[in-house]
Amino acid sequence: MPLRFDLGPFEKLHIGRTILINSHERAYFALEGDVPVMRAKDVLQPALASNCLEKLYCCMQKIYLEQTFAEFQGSYLALVVQALKEEPSFYAELKQVDALFHAGEHYKALKRLKKLIRPSAFVADRSEPPNYVRRATLTALT
Repeated sequence: MPLRFDLGPFEKLHIGRTILINSHERAYFALEGDVPVMRAKDVLQPALASNCLEKLYCCMQKIYLEQTFAEFQGSYLALVVQALKEEPSFYAELKQVDALFHAGEHYKALKRLKKLIRPSAFVADRSEPPNYVRRATLTALT
């Protein structure tokens, strides 16, 4: 069953290592296949990660989108331990996140972990890119 998306103007969609940026108009489309996908509103920029839970989320999203678990397994485990030291009250939640993640349910693990993170950490830039040229402008030039 395909994933259906409704992207607003300049909304971004992360598909594996690729970022799809919509134009100035709303777009509807469907993706078929087994590929990691995240909306920009669910992506945490590493520069905005200010605590261990947020850094763990960044590590997990990198593993998910780039499918690089072996490369980041050490970082992942260290961040889980550090997050538990900072927030021992999250033990049960982090245990479930870890179980989902190790079961290959990366997206579900990210969704569960996102609930523990401050909403203001997730900033989706929907501004027009500086190099964007509208089609009407191209038509007028030719």
